[in-house]
Amino acid sequence: MYHIKFLNKKLFIYLIFILIAFFTRYYLFEDRNSWHDEWHSIYVADPNISNSETMLRYYGDKGDSFLTEFYPPLYLFILKFFFKVFGYIDDNGRILSLIFGILTVPLTMYLTEYLNKGKKIFVVGIVVSFNLFLIWQSIEVRAHSIFVAFSLLNIILFYKILEKKKPFLIFCYFCSSLFILSLWPITGAIFFGKMIYLSKYFIFNKFRYDKIFILFFIIFISYIFLNFSYLKFNLSRDFHYTSLYESFFYNYHFRSFFGSKILGAIFLITFIFLTIKNLRKIIFKNSLSNLLFYIIFSSYFLTLLYTFSRASIMSPKYVMFIIPLIIIWSFIELPKTKYNFLEKFYIIVTIFFCILNINHSPIDRPPTKDVLKELIKNKIKIIVTVESDVFNNYLRTKKLSIDNKIKIIKYGEDIPENFDRYWFVCLNNVLHFVGDKGLISKNPKVQKKCTNFRTSEIYYEQFPQISNIQDFYIRKFIKKN
Repeated sequence: MYHIKFLNKKLFIYLIFILIAFFTRYYLFEDRNSWHDEWHSIYVADPNISNSETMLRYYGDKGDSFLTEFYPPLYLFILKFFFKVFGYIDDNGRILSLIFGILTVPLTMYLTEYLNKGKKIFVVGIVVSFNLFLIWQSIEVRAHSIFVAFSLLNIILFYKILEKKKPFLIFCYFCSSLFILSLWPITGAIFFGKMIYLSKYFIFNKFRYDKIFILFFIIFISYIFLNFSYLKFNLSRDFHYTSLYESFFYNYHFRSFFGSKILGAIFLITFIFLTIKNLRKIIFKNSLSNLLFYIIFSSYFLTLLYTFSRASIMSPKYVMFIIPLIIIWSFIELPKTKYNFLEKFYIIVTIFFCILNINHSPIDRPPTKDVLKELIKNKIKIIVTVESDVFNNYLRTKKLSIDNKIKIIKYGEDIPENFDRYWFVCLNNVLHFVGDKGLISKNPKVQKKCTNFRTSEIYYEQFPQISNIQDFYIRKFIKKN
């Protein structure tokens, strides 16, 4: 009876935190817009085209432009299947990310419980639930929240096969390993960290894990076999879209990881202090939690090594699977004498900065939903653009466009005769990087493509233009009587 009550209580705690994770992540969902990375994901994952056409788009054929995707295509096929089942709407892609963003919280709590004998899951659950970076990435149409959740699952399964080498567990571990590597190769740092852990175990405990190293080798060979074309294509390039900034060497992504300079500094100082304090344990002992540290270290080491030797891959999003590991390891290693005070402190500051900054992600997305709402309010059913096929496709996948039967026409195509008005929608000085200014009030320059647009003689322009919506310049045209 006691055991049943204990399990019910634990299940209730996990359920509460799943709900907290849902509300913190869904808070931004309805007003969330996509930006250029996501436009491309949505375009490539079109469920209405063949798989061969999907691969052509993946390798760069974007209709009227050419831009190659450099992350593995697996996520795009997962997204394509999700769109096929639930509808080709951009927010459905966000739902896919949201599901795994929520699952990150109970998986992190379970890993903490396993490593720390059921202790500290409450504080870890709070900090992960309110982590701004994980929240923001949970509603992007990208692979990030999926590989974070599966990375945690893979680490849990690794601990399980060390404990009990059951065939079913080994099979699950093998499948999850192939999946995360095929989804995101940088998760290879997880396996590098595991190799450090197992090698140290042999050195200090004289116990060999030959079978697990053989399993690693089989996983590695299988990964190469399944992803040979991708690897051949990707490893041949010597550039990447990300850069290594000097600031990395004094913030180590923590500013991004925790969504704030101040909160990032607090956790970085904590992490550095605990690393120095536990250095002998990290080097000379092999506790279960050490594995998390080795994975964190490997992620920094391997991304820097590849950056200096080949191409820069120094985006914090690429290694965001270490955020839960940093949080777990830090709370496990916090001094026990002052733990109650520190626990309350980290909970308070995490929630405070989440509330303060949740609406201020580093890069504001073009407010496409606001534009469409304005269009619908004016009872206009036609949008004409001079934008790329990728952006026009994104407009077509907006739920507002679909529900209101709005037609997206590219400049040069004929406007149906039964429409007496349309909007010309032009992207203007769009935000693409942290620090860019997109508001016309701050950046009054209007791109020539927006002002040079000319309509046919049967339409006249109604002034004034709409120029106070960030990233957009909008003109209204009405058919002459």
